[in-house]
Amino acid sequence: MKSMIKTSVAFMILFFGFISCSSSTDSDKHDTLYVKFTNKSTSVYTITTIQLQAMGKAGDSVATPSGVWSANILTDGKTIAPGAHEFFTLDIPNLHWSQYRLGVSDGNGGEIMLHEQEGYDNEIMWAPSITHWAGDERTVSVTIVSNPSTGVIYISGYSDFAGIDD
Repeated sequence: MKSMIKTSVAFMILFFGFISCSSSTDSDKHDTLYVKFTNKSTSVYTITTIQLQAMGKAGDSVATPSGVWSANILTDGKTIAPGAHEFFTLDIPNLHWSQYRLGVSDGNGGEIMLHEQEGYDNEIMWAPSITHWAGDERTVSVTIVSNPSTGVIYISGYSDFAGIDD
């Protein structure tokens, strides 16, 4: 009977040791996220700038930036036209998230940063997010249109989900 109890105790120690090792390393395992960023075909504007700001751990009760706005991740003159996409490897640790803001082509060789427009209300027209959970690959998409009465360009819809959509 004593040997059975000792064996059971040893088994439980090993079992809980394996569980604690795997769960502590899984959450911090991957510091990058592979992202397919799509400008939906229903968008009216070509994306010329994507800037990221780290927001910390997903699920924190107060969403405050844990970083500054990045430089444009669309490098070498790349743009994302309506219906097109680009792939990025982003420095977003597992279980963290970042918000992003966009610049679009004005159609005349210039750029309009959405958040800098007169009449752009940051309380209503929030910065969408990219999260790193449920896998190390993500599909992000946006639809960019303008308000016909005010002319303000804004993101009318966005999505962010695990996996790479074909």
